[in-house]
Amino acid sequence: MRSGKGKPITKTSATSMLSNVKYKGQYKYRDIIIDGGVPRIVSDALFNKVQERLKKNKYSRSRFKAKIEYFLSTKLICGYCGEFMIGESGTIRQKIKYNYYKCTGVKRHKGCHKKTVRKADIEEIVLTDVMDKMFKEDLINDIADSVMRLQEKENTTIPLMQKQLAEIHQSINNLVKAMEMGIVSRETKQRFEELEAQRTELETDIIKQEIQEEIITREQVVEWLKEMKRLDLSLDDNKRKLVDTFVNSVYLYDDKVVIIFNCREGASTLALPLDDTSACMRIGEPY
Repeated sequence: MRSGKGKPITKTSATSMLSNVKYKGQYKYRDIIIDGGVPRIVSDALFNKVQERLKKNKYSRSRFKAKIEYFLSTKLICGYCGEFMIGESGTIRQKIKYNYYKCTGVKRHKGCHKKTVRKADIEEIVLTDVMDKMFKEDLINDIADSVMRLQEKENTTIPLMQKQLAEIHQSINNLVKAMEMGIVSRETKQRFEELEAQRTELETDIIKQEIQEEIITREQVVEWLKEMKRLDLSLDDNKRKLVDTFVNSVYLYDDKVVIIFNCREGASTLALPLDDTSACMRIGEPY
């Protein structure tokens, strides 16, 4: 793929293009920015959403650093400055290697003093809370109900077709009752055949639409949630799957962690110990 100037589009040029404020109608020259200076192509909401995704992707590379997966990258956020916390590794006394998450605000000397956090400790805290909060029987039922409501809300075509089908069934029943009472004519038979043809066609269309929309049942949602509960958390792939599915974000402070879930209202706030065995530590301190 090439740009308008005929040059190959690279990752750098694509990122630059996606960050260009001209797309949201801003003209920029050095430090001068003029709103509406050029024709708008995208909305502010879409432009901002793209910037958030670019920022998230920038830090997602730390997930696989040194073949160790930091699956809380893009989820773990410093509670003090709001910057992402990314996975790194280091060596302490006696050449012992350890893995941790570090606030990018601290890393870039932006004035944040958030302590680093041991990878194993914070990941265990988050996974344990997910297993404790997300798989209770009443919550599983609530999630399944929510999925069904969302599915019905997103698909307006099938409910409309089902309503039309119900009306056709009612019309057919009325004609059948009329014929049972002896009210039979050429027009009655013709109308009956037309309705039967419409019914068959509409039922076929509903089936096709359901296949296209990949309609899932409530029982399928419940079974999927129970399968997630049975995941073997000794495997990194399963840890990542659990976090990606249920965790929206994790705000970390030195004395507490706030976990926001995708499928549950409210946040889960957990206190962290502040003794020498705490999950939080200073760079270079042994543990």
